[in-house]
Parts: sequence; C-alpha cells; structure tokens
Amino acid sequence: MGLRINTNISSLRALRNLSINDRQQALSLERLSTGLRINRGSDDPSGLVISEQLRAQLAALNQAVDNSQNASNLVSIADAALTEIGNLLVTIQDSVVFAQNTGGNSPEQVTAEQDSVDQAITAINRIAATTRYSDREILNGNAGYVTTGSMPDAIDDLSIRSMTFASSQASRDFDVQIDRDPQRARIQLANASVVGETVIRIQGPRGTDTVLLASGSSETAIADAINSKAGFTGIFASGTATTLDLFSEGYGSEELIKIEILSGQISGGGASDVQVLTDDGTRAGALSATGVTQYSLDAGDSVTDTGLDGQVTVEGIAYTGTGREFNILSSTAQFTFRLDPEQIGSVSSATFTVLNSGMTFQLNEKPQETDRLQIGIINVATSALGLETYRDRVSESINGVSGGATSADWIIKGGFLNTLVTGGDNDLDTPDNAFTIVDEAIDQVSSLRGYLGAVQASNIQPNIDSLGVAIENLSASLSDLRDLDFAQETSNFTRTQILFQSGIAVLASANLIPQSILTLLS
Repeated sequence: MGLRINTNISSLRALRNLSINDRQQALSLERLSTGLRINRGSDDPSGLVISEQLRAQLAALNQAVDNSQNASNLVSIADAALTEIGNLLVTIQDSVVFAQNTGGNSPEQVTAEQDSVDQAITAINRIAATTRYSDREILNGNAGYVTTGSMPDAIDDLSIRSMTFASSQASRDFDVQIDRDPQRARIQLANASVVGETVIRIQGPRGTDTVLLASGSSETAIADAINSKAGFTGIFASGTATTLDLFSEGYGSEELIKIEILSGQISGGGASDVQVLTDDGTRAGALSATGVTQYSLDAGDSVTDTGLDGQVTVEGIAYTGTGREFNILSSTAQFTFRLDPEQIGSVSSATFTVLNSGMTFQLNEKPQETDRLQIGIINVATSALGLETYRDRVSESINGVSGGATSADWIIKGGFLNTLVTGGDNDLDTPDNAFTIVDEAIDQVSSLRGYLGAVQASNIQPNIDSLGVAIENLSASLSDLRDLDFAQETSNFTRTQILFQSGIAVLASANLIPQSILTLLS
C-alpha cells in the first residue's frame, strides 16, 4: 500500500460516515423531542400530504361536533321554554272549562279566572320574547322562516319546519297545485217529502241523535229539524223547494253522515231522472233511480257517505291530506298548511316564497346542503298561537243563519290566543270558542316540542355520535402517519449514538496515519 500526506482517504471516509451518523442522530433527537415521525416535508413527502389533509379534516370534524352540541343546547333551551308555555296553556284551558260551568259560577269567580288567563298570556309573551341562545331570540319568530306570496285566499296556517337552501340561495318558490278539493260528507235528496210521521236517526262527527219529522214536512222544514240537532251531530242541512242537502262539519275521509229511517218514509221525485247523491253531488250514492222519477226511503233504509281528503302536488310530488290539512315532507322541505274552507272549489293553486331566514347549523365538514341542518322555530307569542278564523256552518245552522247569508251574518270562530284577554273577542265571556283556540295552541306547542325533540334525538345526537366515530378512526390513521414509535426510534438513536462515538474514534485513528510517515523520514 502507499502512504500519502496530501490526501487521507481513510480520514475522508470516516468523516463522511461520521456526518451521516451525526445527521441521523440529530433527526432521532428531533423526533424524540417532538414525538412526531414527520416534522418536515423531507421526512415523508407523501405522508406529509396525507397527514395534513387528515389534520384539516379532523379540525373541521371537531368543530362540527361543537356546532352539533350548540344546536343540541339551543334545542334544549327552546324545549324548556316551550314546556313552561305548555303548562301555562293547560292553566288557561282549565280556566276556560271553568268558565263554561255557568250554572255553578259567580261573576266574581269568572273574573278571577279571567285575571289568571290575562297573567298567563302575559307570561307566555314574556317567555316568547326573552328566550335566547347567546344573543339570538329563538321563540319570537326571529328563528323562523319568512314567507311571501299570493296565497292569502287559498292557504291558512302555513307552518314551515325545515327548508334546505343552497349556499347562495336567498329564497325558494313553491307552487301548490290543488288536484282534488277536500270535500265534506254530503247527502242530497231531490224533492224530498215526509210521508206520515217519520223518525230518522242522524249520525255525524259529533255523535248520533234522532229527529221527528211531521207528515208533509218540506225540505226547508226537514233542514230546520236537522239543524236543531247540529250541535249534537255535527251535521247541518239546507233546504230549497226542490232539494235537501246535508253536510258534515269538517272535511275528509274521517267525516261521516248516516241517515237511517227508524219509522215512516221519506220519498222524492221529479219530472226527470231522480238520484240520491253523495260526496260532491257528481256520483250516485246508496240509492239511485236513474230512468224513473220516484224514490223512497222506508223504515230500515239508510244512506251513508264519507268526505274526501284533498290532494295537492308540490314540486312534482303528490300528497294526500287529512281533510283540508296537508303535511308536505320531502328531502329538502317540511311544512304544513290548511286550505281555506271558504275558497275550496274556487282556487286551483297557490304560490308562495320562503326566504332563507331560518337557523342553519353546520353539522359536518363540507359546505354543502347534506352537511347542514336547517330548521325554523315558529313564533309562539299569543298573537301567533291559535288558528285562522273560519266560518262555523254548524253554529249558523243552529242559529238560523241561511246558507245564502251575507258575510255580515256569518258566525266566525277561531282566532289567536291574545284574543282571550279581558275585553278580547274570545275572553271568558265566550268560553266555547276560547276552548277551540287554546286546544289548537296546545297542539301547536306540543307539535313543535315533538319536532324539536325528534331533531335532537334522531338527527343531532346521532350526528354527534357518528362524528365521534369518524374522529376516532381518523385520529388513528393520523397517528399511524405522524406519531413516533418511541421504541423503534430509541433503538435507532442508540445505534446512531454508538456509530457516532465509534466514528469519532475511527476519525482520530485515521488522522494518525499520515504521522507514521515521520517515522520513515527519521
């Protein structure tokens, strides 16, 4: 071998390996001090990309959990307030029922109950106005949806629970096509007359009662007799010189009219074909006399009819209601409404616009509709609880208001809870209508509580649980990529530390090799 002074290859080789071991030792020290396998892009370029994506996703999911918890807390606050409103409504209902007991109450007692109603209404308004989550009022209508459109004569009591909007969508337009009008139960007798003293049994939505008809009674007289029992049966009638019509109080397939002849006879006839018509008057019912001019209902005979539920189409989907009430439920919208009974048959559609004004909760990571929960909470102030006014045909029949009466003669029922205060249209001086209003208000509040409870139990809480599982699995994946295996890295550090120390010793020995040349020179 040769001995050279200018170039010490052994020293260079030892220095190179020492530098490598020093770099590896520094890398191990950094990893051991941070607990991370990836501290810079050079540690694992592809792993860094994936780990940063997972970190961002985890941050978004953790925030989504916080958002979901906030939504759950908001619903809990609303439910607690609605519970108190429900209790106050029950108190008001007790007072209304008390006021109906006119035979045993003194005016002073009714006045005391009216004071209780007034205070309860004040308390409901206060709860509705002051229930907040952070600084957001949630029961006074500010957390609900705002609607506009040409529907005042077609739709009543529109209540929007949930509506999905795109990120930049300010409103949604709805066109309600009325495919089939809801119908009352109806029986029509043409040219009806009573043969001999006749007893008929009438069954309706409210109950069953009997009516005695004198021999030769006209359609008008028969109608008056039936209307005298309308409060017990829920059936009202109208009579002309040629026709007797019987109608149920409400609309839909649950409405029933049944006329049974217990004794005597009702007969009819005319110059042309005679039919006993049911439903909307367009199809024959239990009795038909096509081709002849006479019919008769004898003892033991009966005629029965039920109403029809309305049908509408919204956004291309057909819905069958319950009478005139409809619950629209799709993947992007949920709302309820009633058709105005005074406009049934005269309108075929209604349009309205829903503004993007409800509450939006971001329950997942993506800025898309499927990752959001959008709900609205209706106004529960007493000016909003109750129902739209409507014409009470049964009460009109009992009080002798004819079917052709002007609107000034109509008997109007319904209204809102704030009309129950002292001096209001429905205070305890008129407890019958007040009961209907309170009953509807209780239904509205309990329905809202049920909906919010379903949102919390079946949507928000499962979302929190699902996000928790996702966070757990993503954290495990991120840990596999980024976190340091201390056992392995300690082993690597020990190896590089020994190599570094041995490299120092080897480099020192290599540097001594040129000095041996001095021996040759001496």
